[in-house]
Amino acid sequence: MSRRHPASPMLGFSLVEVMVALIIICVGLLGIAKLQALMLSNTGASRTRALAALEASSIAATMHADRKYWAGAAPATTTTVNDIVGSVGITSTDAVLQTSPDCMLNGADWPCSSAKIAAYDLQIWMGDMLTTLPGSTSRIACAPNLGAVSCTITISWQEKTGAANSQEATNTFQSQTYQLVVDP
Repeated sequence: MSRRHPASPMLGFSLVEVMVALIIICVGLLGIAKLQALMLSNTGASRTRALAALEASSIAATMHADRKYWAGAAPATTTTVNDIVGSVGITSTDAVLQTSPDCMLNGADWPCSSAKIAAYDLQIWMGDMLTTLPGSTSRIACAPNLGAVSCTITISWQEKTGAANSQEATNTFQSQTYQLVVDP
């Protein structure tokens, strides 16, 4: 008596199943690559914003160190730094700010007045802004505020942004602004 074995189903994967699995894996990997590119773009934007905050904090600390000038003569002072063309314009009622001596050297202007120290500090800060955030525009505006002086530090720059999906425009430039209000 012979036994017949029923036809057993084939074990394993068919070619169609393997192709579908490969397509799903490829789509997933493309999505991960897009997320990584977007993450790198956002990291660069975060870096620029952090540098703007550090530069604003730097000049704010300098303003605190020279309170004699910033809390007294500063209400009429407006300082504009435009790094796009590399020029620096300082307008002030204090003519001493038009030329900034090197207050670190013992020269004819030693000891420096608080206005000259402020001008020197601004000159150093403007040079830092030129190298740290190229293409940025900075402005320091001081005005009396309830009997005290309040200065606003504004830093503006263009930031390249990446698109998160196909509906957004790719690689657009957006204006970003960082403001810090200081009471010297």
